[in-house]
Amino acid sequence: MKDRIKNFLILTVFLIGILSPVFAHEYQFDDPFENIKQEISLHHKILTFETRRINATYPSSKIDIVGMNYPGFRGPGQLVVYFPDFSKTTGTNEFGTEAVIEDDTVVKLTGANSVIPKNGFVISGHGSSKNWIKNNLKIGTKVIIEGNTLIAYTTPESYIFQAKEKLKDAEGFVNNSKKISNKSQTDRRAEAYLKKAKDQLKKAEKSGDNYEKEYAKSSIQFSKLAINYALPYIEDEFKGVWIRPTETNIYEIRKTLDAIKKTGIKEVFLETYFHGLTIYPSSVMKKYNLTAQNPKFLGFDPLKIYIDEAHKRGMKIHCWFESYYIGNKNPGLDYMSILSQYPAWGNKNLANYNSKSFVSHKTEHNGYFLDPSNSEVKEFLLSLIDELSSKYKIDGINLDYTRYPTSNKSTVKNYEQSNWGYTENARKEFMELYEVDPIEIEPDSELWRKWSQYRQDKIYEYVKGVNLILSGKNILLSAVIFPDYDVCLETKQQDWAKWSRDNLVDAVTPLILTADNELFESILKEVKSKTSSKTKVLTGLFVGFLDAEPEDLLRQINVARAHKSQGIVLFDWAHLPSKYQNVLKYRVFLPQK
Repeated sequence: MKDRIKNFLILTVFLIGILSPVFAHEYQFDDPFENIKQEISLHHKILTFETRRINATYPSSKIDIVGMNYPGFRGPGQLVVYFPDFSKTTGTNEFGTEAVIEDDTVVKLTGANSVIPKNGFVISGHGSSKNWIKNNLKIGTKVIIEGNTLIAYTTPESYIFQAKEKLKDAEGFVNNSKKISNKSQTDRRAEAYLKKAKDQLKKAEKSGDNYEKEYAKSSIQFSKLAINYALPYIEDEFKGVWIRPTETNIYEIRKTLDAIKKTGIKEVFLETYFHGLTIYPSSVMKKYNLTAQNPKFLGFDPLKIYIDEAHKRGMKIHCWFESYYIGNKNPGLDYMSILSQYPAWGNKNLANYNSKSFVSHKTEHNGYFLDPSNSEVKEFLLSLIDELSSKYKIDGINLDYTRYPTSNKSTVKNYEQSNWGYTENARKEFMELYEVDPIEIEPDSELWRKWSQYRQDKIYEYVKGVNLILSGKNILLSAVIFPDYDVCLETKQQDWAKWSRDNLVDAVTPLILTADNELFESILKEVKSKTSSKTKVLTGLFVGFLDAEPEDLLRQINVARAHKSQGIVLFDWAHLPSKYQNVLKYRVFLPQK
C-alpha cells in the first residue's frame, strides 16, 4: 500500500512538471499595464511602478460618488482627480492630501484645497487613498491616467527633478534671509550647505544610472539643511500653538510645557471649553445643571496648573474656547449634556427644521451645534467667558466655532437645504421683523440677504459681548476665522472683517488649511486687506495636521513674515512631532547660542 502511494505521488509530481507550462501558457493573466511598462523602459530605468483606481474625475466624467456634500465633492476613502475647468482650487478640506501634477510630473504635495494648474491636474485622496498618495507620490514622480486608473512611476530622473526643485527652494530661502538680516554665522552655514547641495546635484547629473539616485538624495538633504538654517529668529514675533490637554497631573503638564518651550513657542492656546465641557471645575456649568467638569480631569484643575507653570517659564496661556460646537456625542446618551437639559438650544438646518430629535452636521464630524439666535445660549457662553476672565489669570481668549455650521455654496443645487439656523426661536424672531418664515424664503432674494444678515448679526452680538466682558482686563481677545471672506459669509455667516473694523477683537487667527504656497499667499493677502491695522493677524498653520514636509512649515512662516503677519500659531501640538519641532529649533523660533 505504501509503495502504491509513493508511486502515485511520484507520477503526480512528474505530470505537474510537464503540464504546468502548458496551463500557464493557456491561462496566463496578462498585466494590463505591461505595454505601458515596456514603452517607458525603452527610455528610462523604472524604479517603482504603482497603480490606483480613480473614483471620480472632474469635470471630464460625472462618476456618481458618495457624499456629494463633502468639500470638493471628495467622499470618504476616495481618490479624485481635478482638472483646470473644475474650478480655481479643489475646495477640499484638511482631512485628505493632494498632489499637484504639471506636465505629467508631481511638482507639489499640498495637503488640501490646492490650486489646479492650467497645464495639469490635482490628485486628491482621503482615507486609504490619502495613504496611497503619501506612500507613492513624491516630487518628481511621473503620473499618467489610463482609463479610470492612475499610474505612478519613478525613474532616476525623478530624483534629479526633486533635487533641482529642493535646490530652488533653498536658494530662495537663503536669498530672502540676506535681504532681511545681516550676514551671520548661521547665514554662512546655510550658504555652505547650499554649495554642497549644488555639488551633489552636478554629480547626479553626470553619473550613470547606478549613482544618480544616491547623489540626488544627498543633494536634497543638503538643501534641507540650508533651508533649516536660512530663516532668522525674530524676537518680538508671536509664536503660539493650539493644544488639547490630555495630562492628568502636574508632572505631565510640566513635561508638556518644557517640551513646548524647547521649540521656542511661548504662547499656548489651551483648549479650555470644548465638546460642551470645561476642563476646569465650573460654577457656571453647575448653575445650569450641567456636568461641572470634563470627567477626564476630575480631581484637579488643569487650567490653573497650566497657567501657574506657564507663567513660571515666561509663557502665556490663551483659553481656546469652542463657542457653538458641542461635540459629536449623541446628547440623548447623557442626561447632563447641554442639549439634554436644553433641547431648544440646538441648531437645525433647513432640511431638518421640523425634526423632533437632535440634528447633527454630517460633514463636520457628525457634530451638534448651539443656536446663536437664542439669547439664553449667548448668556450661557458669556457667563463662561466671564468666569474664565475673573477666576483665572489668563493671558488671552481664543474664540473658535464662532459661526454657524458650514453650508454648501450657492453653486450647489438646493444649497439652501444645507443652511443652518432654522430653529423655532430664530424663525419666530425673524417673522416678527419681516412677517415671513425663513423656511419660505427663496435663495438670492432680498429677503434671503436679510436672513443672512440676521444670522451674521447674532454672531456679531456674541463677539461684542465677549469684548465688553474683557474690556480693561489686559486679556488678548482673538478669534479663529475662515479666510475666504465671501465664502465664509455665505457658508458660515461669519463676518470677521466687521469684527475687525469695529475693533471687537485684538487679533484673528486665520486657518490656513493648505500647504500650497501659492494659495497660502493669496489667502494671507486677503486677510490682511480686510482687517483693521489695529487687528493683529496671527497666522494659523496646519502643516503638521496635513503631515506636509517640515520645509513647508518654514516656507509658510517665511511667507507670513513677508506679508507682515504679526505671528504664527501652529495646529496643533498633537500634530507637531519631532520632525517639525526640530526645524523650529535650528534657528527660526530659537536664537542661536
